[in-house]
Amino acid sequence: MTYKWAAGAAAVILLGGAAQAQDVNAAPAYGSVTLSAGFAQDPTSVGVQAGGAIYGGNIDYSCSGYISHQPSFNLQYRAGNFPLYISGASDADTTLIVNAPDGSWHCNDDAPGQGLNPGVEFSTPQSGVYNVWVGTLSAGNGYEPTMVHISEIGFSSENAYSRAPNAALQPHSGTLSLRAGFGDDPRRVPVRAGGDLDGSRGTGGSCWGEISEAPDVWLNYSASSQHDLYLSMESDHDTTLIVQGPDGNWLCDDDSADDLNPGIHLTDPAAGRYAIWAGRYSGGTLADATLFVSETGFRGEVDVPAVLDFRLPANYGSVSLQAGFIPDPHNLALQAGGDVDIYEALGQNCRGFSTTAPDYNLNYAAGTLDLYISATSNADTTLVVNSPDGGWHCDDDGAGNLNPGVHFDQPASGVYNIWVGTYGEIEPENATLHISELAFGDEYLVGDPLDYTLEANFGSVALTGGFSPDPHVVEVIAGGTLAAESAADSMCRGYVSAAPDYELSFTPGSLGLFISVLSDADTTLVINDPTGNWVCNDDNYGLNPGIHFDQPAAGTYDIWVGTYREGQSATAQLEISELGFAN
Repeated sequence: MTYKWAAGAAAVILLGGAAQAQDVNAAPAYGSVTLSAGFAQDPTSVGVQAGGAIYGGNIDYSCSGYISHQPSFNLQYRAGNFPLYISGASDADTTLIVNAPDGSWHCNDDAPGQGLNPGVEFSTPQSGVYNVWVGTLSAGNGYEPTMVHISEIGFSSENAYSRAPNAALQPHSGTLSLRAGFGDDPRRVPVRAGGDLDGSRGTGGSCWGEISEAPDVWLNYSASSQHDLYLSMESDHDTTLIVQGPDGNWLCDDDSADDLNPGIHLTDPAAGRYAIWAGRYSGGTLADATLFVSETGFRGEVDVPAVLDFRLPANYGSVSLQAGFIPDPHNLALQAGGDVDIYEALGQNCRGFSTTAPDYNLNYAAGTLDLYISATSNADTTLVVNSPDGGWHCDDDGAGNLNPGVHFDQPASGVYNIWVGTYGEIEPENATLHISELAFGDEYLVGDPLDYTLEANFGSVALTGGFSPDPHVVEVIAGGTLAAESAADSMCRGYVSAAPDYELSFTPGSLGLFISVLSDADTTLVINDPTGNWVCNDDNYGLNPGIHFDQPAAGTYDIWVGTYREGQSATAQLEISELGFAN
């Protein structure tokens, strides 16, 4: 961001006794440039050395960097109809401070799209003198070679002074020549990680760490399609690896070999010279490290591919559930975690560590309900599910409080292979797996669930479309001790018993199906239909409930008749009809 403020704010600093300050009248260290709007050489560039001993924030809190008291250079500019851009380009992290002709100050650290290079834009520039200071963001950097560009088109990051890693320079720690299948694997080379170059410059922008200009090691390698190549490093410090392969492409890594150690795995290595740089992630003094060259794994350890194999027997067995299953949720206590890196095995957005085999298999017969698979634990856990169509589904914190959850809004019938992992590579942690058609976790059902597998309180009947007499009437006692909203579905109301009051086995014809209640009390209806779906009603006509199935499914309808208020029971008449609700 570029900041601007009035010259009066800086006057206090400039008059601050004997303290060093920016002096707009001092002779510029690297001369002056005179340009008029529409100048031909765009950009016009000036070579300077950035830095100094004075903190730029003395001008204003929003400024940054360390600069000298005199300007780096002055621009005498005759304005026209063009904007004016002043930008810097350096291997170091530099800043810009500009005093405009009207005395206002303008600062920038990192211009948009320029990385760590600064830039100041004047959309409607004035004619006059622009005093330009080029600073280094950090103190004690010395004086960094920097190109400053003046343009009416835009910012520029071209830097004639830039130093990039050079694979042709003699390596600091020698040369290693190996043929595929070499013995004494791994080979170790002591190196000193770090340097004064930003590893992102000259390497395509995707590398990290501070390195030297010359490589640390040359590896001359005779490759074979039968061997992978592993380059890794170990150190007490946070290190990085930057490698230029025989084809000239750059390979970079930070922490793939674990414990802040970098590692690069080449599955089809090319023959030729590999120039290897040992970097230090956060800069600083050179750090002692060991470079490993191996064909078996990082640091010479045998590399066992990370795999999640749904064909293996599940650690905790399996279960078969049908839509509308009771109790809901189905819970299983298990140990979460393992030594398989889930991201390495699956990629995508999958995280955590698990066993190779699934923890649990769910054989599910789907209905019209959603399917929720989740886990709860005191540890940070993750979840992986391989669904019946072969798709992989992963989650970290979807169920809240560091608990994972995977939701299928139109679940398929078939086998769901389930892994419960730990986010970090730690010892296995106690966890509970939850399978539900209602919600994540185990908090939804606060009471005992309704159980349609129990014998119905007032009997059962089998009816076929066109049955007579119509309506079929049953006398029941409404009510119970279980709250339907927590024992069946959050949309249900009333208090019912655990067992259904009546069970209807129905073969439909061409008509709809009406199930309703007549009572002097305020009653409710709860029905589990043949697809396992919960259907409920409170007051369809007066205080009497009624449910209409326009296209009824064939199968069993388990019916509960409840009272709206807790602790009540009431005589009621349950009616089943193809013609309409009870009259």
